[in-house]
Amino acid sequence: MSMKLNDPPGTVAEFISIATALASKKNLNELLHDIVSSARTLTCADIGMVYLLDQAKRHLHLELYQRQGLEGRSHKFSPVPLYQNQERNMRHYLAYGAFAGTSRYMANIDDYSTFDFQDLVRHDRETNYRSRSLAVLPLRNHEGITVGMLVLINMRDPQSDITVVPPDHLQGIIEAFACQAAVAISNVHLLEENRHLISVLDQANRRLISENTSLRTSLSGRYDFSAIIGVSAAMQKVFGLLEKIIDADATVLIHGETGTGKELIAQALHYHSARGKYPLVVQNCAALPENLLESELFGYKKGAFSGANADKKGLIEQAHHGTLFLDEIGDMPLALQAKLLRVLQERTIRPLGGLDDKQVDIRVVAATHCDLQRKITDGAFREDLYYRLSVFPIPLPPLRERRDDLPALLQHYVQHFIAHYRKSTAGLAPVVLELLMRYDYPGNIRELRNIVERCVILCEPGGHILPEHLPEHLLDLRSSISTSVVTGREPLLPGNLREAVEAYESTLIQSKLAACHGNQTRAAGELGIARRTLIEKINRYGINKDMRFATSEV
Repeated sequence: MSMKLNDPPGTVAEFISIATALASKKNLNELLHDIVSSARTLTCADIGMVYLLDQAKRHLHLELYQRQGLEGRSHKFSPVPLYQNQERNMRHYLAYGAFAGTSRYMANIDDYSTFDFQDLVRHDRETNYRSRSLAVLPLRNHEGITVGMLVLINMRDPQSDITVVPPDHLQGIIEAFACQAAVAISNVHLLEENRHLISVLDQANRRLISENTSLRTSLSGRYDFSAIIGVSAAMQKVFGLLEKIIDADATVLIHGETGTGKELIAQALHYHSARGKYPLVVQNCAALPENLLESELFGYKKGAFSGANADKKGLIEQAHHGTLFLDEIGDMPLALQAKLLRVLQERTIRPLGGLDDKQVDIRVVAATHCDLQRKITDGAFREDLYYRLSVFPIPLPPLRERRDDLPALLQHYVQHFIAHYRKSTAGLAPVVLELLMRYDYPGNIRELRNIVERCVILCEPGGHILPEHLPEHLLDLRSSISTSVVTGREPLLPGNLREAVEAYESTLIQSKLAACHGNQTRAAGELGIARRTLIEKINRYGINKDMRFATSEV
């Protein structure tokens, strides 16, 4: 007999038990220990070793050496080079097995003089061991890729015919075990890489938040705009304007698309100014009909109209010493525009039904998503009021023009809604991150906030935010993203973070440049960024050094 194995049914049962146990391991060292122990049990081997490929796939490194009472990474076995003089190293028995991809059983290594066994000879000399039989099994994962080698050795024993060479009818089971072990190793590698990526991304996110805070602090001096997320160049310009106007009483006109955060800017202007200890009074000019809006703004005296049973202080008066924020000023009726103009010119108000003017000390901040110049042309807005309001205009960029802020915004809202709904969410899957990074957000930050809230509500506790949690119109973008991400082969990502986004950005730029045959102007247009910005990113990621195109831009 050539090995001590149970009858085939018992061996199959033992193999199933071992394979099931291997599938549950998540630590590489523990997994390798179990693989070698199980292989030695199946073959009665004295020594078991596992070699794994290095990242460059140029060497096989001994990861685990196991012998009765001894386990570790024996220094007696050097890394095995797969190539020598730029050619495959077919002399070494391990390199040969790796390239051949098939198992090899040697009942007596003395019969295989064509192979290099110097590492075994050195091991035997230093340990007083006599290697006799050898089994070399490639560890091939489910994709047929060799990830390492399993080596089993039995010593020379004249009194015994036991070797690690199994009978023909059991070799299939031993080789199936090696395949199962390879799959388990690959899975553990993926888990470890995923854990490492999560750790790296978490650290990068912390740095991003720290840098974001530092940038705002350095820009605004003593002003902390911590409620406003923005590291993009466009938002840095906004912060710079805020710093200039914080302590001035000039009227401010904030203009930007719906959902860009105009009220947030108004709050920053108020609470970081000397007026911050006084009220910030907010009124949406599109929310009320003309007669109600007038009474809300200017107040009224008792008896001014039916139902006016007592004096009421208007919002303008309530904002005394503080700030009056008039949102959607472009929708204010023309008749009220004339009265507001008087407030801005004279800083006085007269309540409805009143006879006397009241002096008010206020700062006016207005906001609009409308094109006021066009409204002036159409006769829907007073030109003189426009010039009174736009003493200090602050343009807010739409979200599609500040994509550098998307990672921090996504992270902020994911964390916010996880806390709000008390859910444990693992974060964003890569395909979701890429879809959210590609979307233009016509509703701007408000739309982004609503999308994230929906996703957090729909995702399973402890699970990842997946494409099916997104609104249907975002799923139409999936045809334009990379196959590896769509198929889910990339590890899942938490939240959003700097290094992941930079890697994604570099890949996306390379893909777009390739699609545009190196035409930077066209690629920048399709990416929605300026050509100068694209060139800066190409230089930052070294893309211009590594890529070649069929045509290039002059």
